[in-house]
Amino acid sequence: MSWRLYTADTITGEMRRPIDVPGCAWSLSVSDASLATTRDKGTGEGEASSLRVPWSAVWGSTARERAQELTAGKRAIVLCWEEGGATVPLVFGAIGQRTDTALDTSFSLDSVTTLLSQRYVVREGDFRKGAPAISLDSLSLRAIAANVGWYATEGKPAGSLPIDWGDFYERGGHQRAFWPWNVSNLSAADVLEKIANVEGGPDITFRPYMADAHHVRLRMVAGSDADPYVGQDSVRRLQWFHGAGSVHSLTVAHLGPVERVYATGAGTEDEKDVALAEDLTYCRQRDPWPIVEECVSCTDSDDHALLEGHARGRLRADWWPLCQVTCTVDLADPQVPRIGEVWPGDAMTLAVEGFPTIPDGEYHVRLMEMSGDLGTLVRLKFDPMRDPAET
Repeated sequence: MSWRLYTADTITGEMRRPIDVPGCAWSLSVSDASLATTRDKGTGEGEASSLRVPWSAVWGSTARERAQELTAGKRAIVLCWEEGGATVPLVFGAIGQRTDTALDTSFSLDSVTTLLSQRYVVREGDFRKGAPAISLDSLSLRAIAANVGWYATEGKPAGSLPIDWGDFYERGGHQRAFWPWNVSNLSAADVLEKIANVEGGPDITFRPYMADAHHVRLRMVAGSDADPYVGQDSVRRLQWFHGAGSVHSLTVAHLGPVERVYATGAGTEDEKDVALAEDLTYCRQRDPWPIVEECVSCTDSDDHALLEGHARGRLRADWWPLCQVTCTVDLADPQVPRIGEVWPGDAMTLAVEGFPTIPDGEYHVRLMEMSGDLGTLVRLKFDPMRDPAET
């Protein structure tokens, strides 16, 4: 039962060799897991940082071989959990900017989202004045996301990444048009984030898996139009109470509601498109909350209905008085779900007894982020939920 890291090819996902990394920090999320007044959902990330590797741990007997084993961009690192003879990949990322010294090399990993931020949703060979849009009509948001991913990867020379995008043709009531002249707003990562952030937008994340004994791939896992959350086969239960339980170091953060969102869209000065979403219920209570307002800008879209959807989506995320639970589990504890059995985005039940500011009971939460190092302690962050002490 341990963590192990491998080098791999960024384009194919082919695993090359084990690499002995003394330590690193990793995190995996399904979307923005922060408790803040600007909580656009965003897309999931898988990251590892603070990797410092002595040259003695890097394959190769010559300078050229060592450099090629860790070529920035071309090579990737896969972080795997190995237990009971099974290898479960958790984080896949391309080697980012690398700094070498005489003794070692250090680098962080570029997540899939970072890689997609360097790709644009433009049809190959058709970037010219007057070029037509990439038009995606009568599709689900999940299918639109899949098509965006294809244009940014398989649709470009040397653009492949080891990603399974899913169903490109799933029917739905959505449409998008991506115009080449708007290329500065069409990085694939930004487009996917906007799809996730629109009202009713789906969770979008990437989960690695072993395609065979020598290749790691990632599935784009996204919610449907009917259910924007990613699903799972079962709901795991965790428990906290003083001196025992399967979780430890439980903390709770609190935040008040946002009652109004101003949204601005395309246009200039007094011609700029605007939309307002508000619910002033909390301002009109007998013991009222002070009004809190937010502003969101969507300057690349001239679709007023879409702008209204962004405003309503932000208000829906921020309107409730919220709290957010964070805790720690130990993989050495057999009561704790194993790596690969739960992923960010999964629903869980958290039973709490005896905490000072949370009433006793069972809370239905979603796991939003997992993080840790190369030890057995894993930090879990759950989605912001309605503050039970304020409702």
